[in-house]
Amino acid sequence: MLKAIVVDDEQPARDELIFLLSKAAGIAVIGEADSGPAAIGLAAQLQPDVVFLDIQMRGMNGLDTAQALRTVLPKTLIVFATAYDEYAIRAFEIGAIDYLLKPFDGERVTASVKRLEKYHPDEWQAAANRLDQTLLAVGKQPVNKLAVEKNGKIILISYDDIIYIGTQDGAVAVVADTGEYNYSGTLAALQERLQGTAITRVHRSYLVHMGKVKEVVPWFKGTYWLKLSLPGSRNCIEVPVGKGQIKKIKDLLGIN
Repeated sequence: MLKAIVVDDEQPARDELIFLLSKAAGIAVIGEADSGPAAIGLAAQLQPDVVFLDIQMRGMNGLDTAQALRTVLPKTLIVFATAYDEYAIRAFEIGAIDYLLKPFDGERVTASVKRLEKYHPDEWQAAANRLDQTLLAVGKQPVNKLAVEKNGKIILISYDDIIYIGTQDGAVAVVADTGEYNYSGTLAALQERLQGTAITRVHRSYLVHMGKVKEVVPWFKGTYWLKLSLPGSRNCIEVPVGKGQIKKIKDLLGIN
């Protein structure tokens, strides 16, 4: 049974789609939201398999919401429910994700659910990856913010505010200028997402914003530690550099 949430800033549109989905076998609507920020928080809480998402919402539009949702839930698929133009629809089809045109058609909604049910786990992840590529293909740039969690709330922090990201016992912590947060994904997924930014892998357990490095401390047998200042404190934290990362880090920092 697929778990779904429906996101649209118009109550009648949500009601109509929820009604049509209730008539389709193999899917259950577990929540609804009327805005992008509300959708991100609800999705993080309920962990749906699929989000039915309107594009043309007031405030945070559907494409920006989709990018943020992909950060919070990297395995969740998104079906765009929209009256969007034909060019965008073709792009979504190429990306192997589905769409529903307004006004909704019951048979088309059922067909979309059946399509989602047929995905095997590897196909599901491949479709999710193609979704990311499709979002870029329709002219959107990556959101240079990371969705993190603190005290039950989903918060978007700027990449430039991140100091370092570390993992221990499978849990990922993001330390930023604004505080410390939890991240629901993996360090490997974050490394891939942050490619091309100043945040890079320095150790199997750490990613570091190289612009935040205050000092490089030589250590035992040619290894190094990076000293980073913590917000609101005179203290620093030292992050180890893995042996396999030493040359890359020295090149980035211009160390001979």
